[in-house]
Order: sequence, then structure tokens, then C-alpha cells
Amino acid sequence: MIQNALFLGNSYTYCNDLPTLVAGLAASAGRTLNTRHVTAGGRTLEWHTENADTLAALQTLTSDGVVVLQEHSIRPVQDTPKMLEAAQTLQRIIEPSGARTVMYMTWARQHFPEMQPGLARVYTSVAQQIGAGVAPVGLAWQAAFATDSMLVLHTSDKSHPNPTGSYLAACVFYATFFDASPTGLTPKIAGADGKPLVDLPVAQALFLQKIAWDTVVTYHRDLASGAYDNASCGL
Repeated sequence: MIQNALFLGNSYTYCNDLPTLVAGLAASAGRTLNTRHVTAGGRTLEWHTENADTLAALQTLTSDGVVVLQEHSIRPVQDTPKMLEAAQTLQRIIEPSGARTVMYMTWARQHFPEMQPGLARVYTSVAQQIGAGVAPVGLAWQAAFATDSMLVLHTSDKSHPNPTGSYLAACVFYATFFDASPTGLTPKIAGADGKPLVDLPVAQALFLQKIAWDTVVTYHRDLASGAYDNASCGL
């Protein structure tokens, strides 16, 4: 059972304190999840392979842990080989600990929705090649937009997540980590200072929770059916 989660990424992870949101959802389900993160704006997985703080954190992993790898938002489609190389390097460090590795499939930028299929294929292909799981956050965003065209998940920069977007991401991570539906979990989560990181209407939270679970279930079904078997993306 996962009890510890280390998130490696950039601002897509630290915006709205995604690790704390995931821990908050877990707590509302009666689960204990200790989270920490090594993040810096605009960074790539390649940067993490050389970052002293990242390497130090990886040395403390235990078999009840999971490591989340989040690549820069556009590197998967701009330089797939470098993403794969960095993920392989990090996985070689992670593997001896017995911790799980989960790739954080991110979303398309608001003005380039056509990016999403490529992001999904690359994250899936890299995960398959290093023996990792995938949290299909980008596909959940895509499904949410398809269901509610008025939904806003990006900030005004059309790239980063607003609190609602991060909440949906957290629901996907909860479902991925625990193989359980987040439906009915808390719609309000506070940060370390006690101030709300997210405080959604119950109906909206329920909508996002169901989208997250349906996406995770569908993604795993598609994997099992071979839908991503040719997702090499030139790797």
C-alpha cells in the first residue's frame, strides 16, 4: 500500500500545491499519504537527473512509496528522446528501492488542444518502456472539456492549472495510486497554513471525481486492449 509520494516536476506540480491536494483526498478517505516534492519552474526531467535535491530525495525512497515524474509541458512532443532518456535515468535510481513510478500525463495548452493525443501517446510509450504507471490527467481534462465546454481549468496564461484543474488532477492521482474511485471525497482541502487550496461546490467536485475515475478506468481498459501498442512516437 502506498503511503509516501515524491513528486518530481515543475510549476504544473507546485501550482495550487497538487501533492497536498492528493494527500487531502486520501485523508478524507481514511488513508494516510505523506507527500513531498522537488519542483522548480520550467524544469525538465533531464534537469532532475542532475539536480542535487532530486538525487538526495531519491536516496530516501522506500518500498511503500511512489515517485511521480512530470515532464515539461511541451518536451514530450518537441523532444521525445530526451524525455525517454531522462525517465530511464531516473527509473534506474528508483527501481532498487521497490518504489513505484508513475508518469504524470499533463494536458494540452488551452489554445493548442490538438496537443493532447501526442502527449497521451508519448507518456504512455515512455511509461511502457521504463515499467511505470501513468496518471492520465491530460485525458481527464480532455474528457471534462468534452462534457462541459464552459468549464475552465487553465489559468489566464492558457497553460497552468487553476485550482479546479489541479483538483481534477488530484482526483486522477488518487484513483491511480489507490485503484479506487474518488467519488464522494472532500471538495475542500486546506494547505499547511490552514487556508483553502481548493473549495468547490459539492456538485462540481462530484462531476470532476466521476470524470477522473471514468478516465482512469477507460485508460487502463484501452491499455489492456492494445490501443497504445503502437504508441512508439518515434522512440
